[in-house]
Amino acid sequence: MEIKRGHLYVVDFNPRIKTKPGKLRPAIVLQSDLVNDAGYPSTIVIPTTTSLVQNPGILRLRMKKGQGGIAHESDLLLGQLIAVANESFRQEIGALPDTLKAEVESRVRIILSL
Repeated sequence: MEIKRGHLYVVDFNPRIKTKPGKLRPAIVLQSDLVNDAGYPSTIVIPTTTSLVQNPGILRLRMKKGQGGIAHESDLLLGQLIAVANESFRQEIGALPDTLKAEVESRVRIILSL
């Protein structure tokens, strides 16, 4: 499977350990396509959750149902960036709209002080 930046995939996050999300869930690829195309064995992603919170601050970003092909309204867990083995990717869901991708990038820069 070709892994592309800004695309959503179903990723196997098992096993759940402490604050690391578990189970199969959608995630957005944050890692550069330069690294993805180089054949590196893991990929940096942002997991999602359907456990929505009100007024989440900068660490979550709401995705509406249908954005990027997602089946349910979800929050992107921007504070839980994680590298996963490429074997954890199960299927592609779709691509983020450019406006949402730009907001993700902006918030990640702020969170990581880049």
